[in-house]
Amino acid sequence: MPIQNTNTFNFHNFNKMKALKFKMALLLLMSTPFIYQKYTDQNYKNSSTENAAANSCSCYSPNNQLNAVTIYFNDDVPGDVATVGQSQLNCFAWQEFIALNWPVNTQKGFGEPFYTGPVQWETYMPSNVLFQKNGVAPPDWGTLVTDEYAKKFKTQRLLFNKNKTKLLTFTAKFDPNDTISDLSSHQAAPFNGPNWLGAQNSTNIWYEILINQDYYDFVVENGYYNAITQHDSVKAGVPIYFPEGQFRGNVGAIELKAAWMEVSNPKAPQWARYKLSIATVLDGVTKKLRTTTVALVGLHILHKTQSQPTWAWATFEQVDNAYSPADTSSHPFGYNFYNASCSPQNVTYKKANGQDTTVTVTCTPNTPPPYYLKSAGPRPIQITRANAIDSVAARPINALMQSNIRNFYPNSVWQYYQLVDVIWSATPAQRQPTTPQQSPISLTSAGMTSGTKIVANTSLESYVQTSKTCYQCHVFSTIAPYPGDSINDNVFGDMSFVIDNAQYPSTTTEKSVYRKKGKKK
Repeated sequence: MPIQNTNTFNFHNFNKMKALKFKMALLLLMSTPFIYQKYTDQNYKNSSTENAAANSCSCYSPNNQLNAVTIYFNDDVPGDVATVGQSQLNCFAWQEFIALNWPVNTQKGFGEPFYTGPVQWETYMPSNVLFQKNGVAPPDWGTLVTDEYAKKFKTQRLLFNKNKTKLLTFTAKFDPNDTISDLSSHQAAPFNGPNWLGAQNSTNIWYEILINQDYYDFVVENGYYNAITQHDSVKAGVPIYFPEGQFRGNVGAIELKAAWMEVSNPKAPQWARYKLSIATVLDGVTKKLRTTTVALVGLHILHKTQSQPTWAWATFEQVDNAYSPADTSSHPFGYNFYNASCSPQNVTYKKANGQDTTVTVTCTPNTPPPYYLKSAGPRPIQITRANAIDSVAARPINALMQSNIRNFYPNSVWQYYQLVDVIWSATPAQRQPTTPQQSPISLTSAGMTSGTKIVANTSLESYVQTSKTCYQCHVFSTIAPYPGDSINDNVFGDMSFVIDNAQYPSTTTEKSVYRKKGKKK
């Protein structure tokens, strides 16, 4: 009954109607069997438009409360931060993390345990789908698997949904001899030997690289999916420069690198602490595809913004990944990559000449495996955190955000993830260049800052936690190589190694010969 005229509105009748409705509702409730539901709908109610304001909190470091950042629990990915500082960039990273991990299914809540449906960033485009064979235009946005790849395995009768299938083929972090497929994962070193990572459940870690739509649109609109077009651009004096995100504006280019751990018993209680997904994986031993459940253990978020033209480098981990002396929190199910009772393991496999060889997987922390994964199955690798998480900003902000997640979504899996750190520039030197630059660009450590001197994710930089940090590798990024114009092969790729995956029209295999192997992290 709309209230249009208070002089004629009958409040007595209105109150009688309310009382009647209350009695009817009460009778209905009493006559309905009570069903206990551990994870209630209220715990997982999405932050829709009408309640987004209620599901928000203030994010700050106790050492810097003057520039607190308001965090909203919704799927709106921020384009930039209002003011720069370690505390502000850490809060910006948490806002990215929340928005990117918002469920695609609007009927599901933020971090509902055991739910395997995709979150927002899982709908982004894999780098190998963006850059097609012979430099042809990529498929429409939203495609996750190429037609060529699906046809390659059609004899296995696996049904690929191009817009829904998560396909994981990277088990190595860099060296092409250790990748199962012919694709490079562009992950962490070492560059000259085996570098896969085995979890304590004796499964390997899978990696994927995805880019957001602003990155995709930039590549497609400029024709940069073709290496020749990239070279034509730089020859014309136009540098490769990805779109910047803006505060309360465009999102800008985002590149994501994720680490997934296989799960053999996905209904076990420990997996209520993880984001789970269903994936098709390319088995390293059988060389065949199979479907499995995977748990997210690490996530890099690389974001180019106006305040951070050298990109903001945020990295998150699941809290149970690795042992650290500075970590006093509880780990009821142990660690993913550490066992206090570790024993060395001997592994025997056949060499290419048919002879048996035996190697030992040691318990020395952060030591790369002694054999390639395709030679034998995975074994647990002992990993510890070499650099304690920053106690000034990152750790208190993590505690604050984890508490807020528990407050809004009591059983959310995201309360069990933590920000490792954010690398950013207080005085950006790399504004938009007017001409192409040569790689590596000059970017000193003094121009970049973070909570700790070296930032490393134990699931993504497992074996290089004490030597380099992200930008020190990415200054070596280049455009894609092209033998018809090799003089420009060394042109800077704006901190993104993904752009150098572009191919060019060819009926030969010469592109594999010209593929550079620069330092990549």
